[in-house]
Amino acid sequence: MKIKVNLKKFLSLKGASLVLALTLCTTTLTGCAKKAECNIKTPHAHLYRNEQGYTRYIAKENLNYEGYEYTVDHIPIEGEEKLYEFIDKKDLINIHDNLDVILAIQEKNKDFKEYRYSYTYMQENRRVIIVGKIPVTRYSYTPTTRYSWTKNLAQPEKTGEERDCHYVYIAYKIEKDENGKYVLIPSEYVDDIRKVMDEYPYIKKQFYKVVDSSGKEITYEDGRYEDLSEVEKQRIKEYEKNHNTSVQTENIKTLTKKLDA
Repeated sequence: MKIKVNLKKFLSLKGASLVLALTLCTTTLTGCAKKAECNIKTPHAHLYRNEQGYTRYIAKENLNYEGYEYTVDHIPIEGEEKLYEFIDKKDLINIHDNLDVILAIQEKNKDFKEYRYSYTYMQENRRVIIVGKIPVTRYSYTPTTRYSWTKNLAQPEKTGEERDCHYVYIAYKIEKDENGKYVLIPSEYVDDIRKVMDEYPYIKKQFYKVVDSSGKEITYEDGRYEDLSEVEKQRIKEYEKNHNTSVQTENIKTLTKKLDA
């Protein structure tokens, strides 16, 4: 589909007219995604493949669709059009068609151990004062102790606590409710997707989580030190530097007094 744009007229637009023109142009370009040449008249779904190696049967003719690329391989879906619409809407991946890729991910997801540690965090405090008639915000920072978990055995300030971390997996099946509408039913979390794949033949892109030995999903309490911004880390370093300098000064004063005595 060719789109002709009068550039001079387009650039002359102002305000709301320009916004509307940009919106219409963007919508038109989006709606004109390049189509494949397909002469199949009966309802069917083409095989699509993405960079991760996942394949899906999708009832589309787009050469590219949500990260998946079109192939000429197809299957008939007459009488199942609504089912494939639902599968597409929920972004489901068929386990049996992608078992090699899924098992490779499972194999990579090795259990691991984490260690609890503490670190200093500079809590930001804001106070508004009036200077003349102008409100001015003053900032101060209070050192607080935070806790998190790490795989790094050499992480300083460890508390001595540790936990075993384990990957678990979830799959889905499709059923019809009392109104004849398709609904998605999740399986329980399992150690291996093969345990449930016959009854629950679909997964979503994110089909696993990490739990501790009690089965509770792991969290990182107050957040990990490595996830702080560089500005936040710099504040901590400055505080620790000044704090350590103050401690050293006090120690020197104490030692001097003892020597003088």
